[in-house]
Amino acid sequence: MASYRYERNIRPEDLVQEPPRVLTPQERRANWWHYHWYYVALILAALLAAGWYAWQNLTAVRPDYVVTVVSRTDPAPELLEQVQAQLEAVGLDENGDGRITVEVNSIWLDLSAMQEGGDFARLMESSQEKLNAAFYLGESTLFLVDDPAGLEQMYGCFRYLDGGDPQPGDVVRIEDFALPAGATLLEGLAPPPEGAWYLARCITEGAEDSPALERDDRLWSVLTAAP
Repeated sequence: MASYRYERNIRPEDLVQEPPRVLTPQERRANWWHYHWYYVALILAALLAAGWYAWQNLTAVRPDYVVTVVSRTDPAPELLEQVQAQLEAVGLDENGDGRITVEVNSIWLDLSAMQEGGDFARLMESSQEKLNAAFYLGESTLFLVDDPAGLEQMYGCFRYLDGGDPQPGDVVRIEDFALPAGATLLEGLAPPPEGAWYLARCITEGAEDSPALERDDRLWSVLTAAP
């Protein structure tokens, strides 16, 4: 049987391949980019992400203390700024960055509104979740509150003034776990529409490994020290 070459009348010289054309430098660059641009884009994206992450870490403000204000009315920005200024005036440089920084968080929580229903009650439910998150995360153990009795009854969240946690069956009074702010270095705060400001510490149960526990206790000692 005749081969394919003879059937098609292919001459031997037709089978000789021409050497590939030598590409110019510009063509070589274009060819390389055509097959590799995706990898370059991935590398650049990774470098940008790493740079952004490093920049965030270098420039982020690391507070020495985090304090939470819980009020039956929406805490005014002026109050939060005053609390921050007074705490920064007496606090310590706990993280060693050369400055004293206090972060003051606020939670608007009116427990009496939880039974009323409607939009306001739903807003208070979101505030409850925010407070639960504050307890769970343990970023702060210091609280400035205007309803210490209601919060303690609802959550059982505050420890005694001597630092111990209440035990099951204990009958806890406000004076057992909270100090009027006016009797501490937080004196002079504008009073809330209802009640008065009290300073209290969260229970230690569940926060034993929190770095906030010891540093907040040191701040508590400063704030409550006798003049």
